[in-house]
Amino acid sequence: MEETNQEEAVKAQEENTSPAAPEVGFPLSQPKPKGKSNKWIFIVIGLLILGGGGIYFFSRGAKEEETLPSPTVGGVATSTPAPTPTLNPADRKDVSIEIQNGTGISGEAAYLQGVLKNLGYSDIKAGNASSQDATKTTVTFGKNASQSVKNEITDKLEEVYKDVDVKTSSTQSVDVLIVTGLRKGATAKPSPTATPKPTVSPSPSPSPSPSPTP
Repeated sequence: MEETNQEEAVKAQEENTSPAAPEVGFPLSQPKPKGKSNKWIFIVIGLLILGGGGIYFFSRGAKEEETLPSPTVGGVATSTPAPTPTLNPADRKDVSIEIQNGTGISGEAAYLQGVLKNLGYSDIKAGNASSQDATKTTVTFGKNASQSVKNEITDKLEEVYKDVDVKTSSTQSVDVLIVTGLRKGATAKPSPTATPKPTVSPSPSPSPSPSPTP
């Protein structure tokens, strides 16, 4: 009995120590080297970053040029006025100007003539208007007057006179025709009052003297 048990134990031990049968399976694929693929990925990413950065800075610079910041006064943004075109001295000399005194105040046309000569205008004629009771200054520009001439003369008139009316004409012979009104701070010239003429009372007719009686 004991011998049978020993044989079974030996047999069981031999079965446990027998080499395991090899497993049958599909061969595993070998991993590809990652060095080259990673290198290309980094190159592509770098190019994308450089391209995106260039586009960003280019668009930002263009936007800043289009929207320049306005100067601020006391923290409030102010708009920058467009530059006014300047006149050359030769341009002023070619402008023909006629000034008519419309106020009846002596020397008004000559005064404005001196003001415009100080600006550089030389072809200026002065005289009197047909009406002498004007309070508003009227300036009429001809078809050949440039915009810069119009702006300069209008600005000067608005500095000197109370009220300025600007007109244009395609038929007048001179480039600028000015009828002066009242200057700032001036009053209209009082109209002269007619003095009554003295009335002449009729002298009594002399009565005939009586003829002497013979």
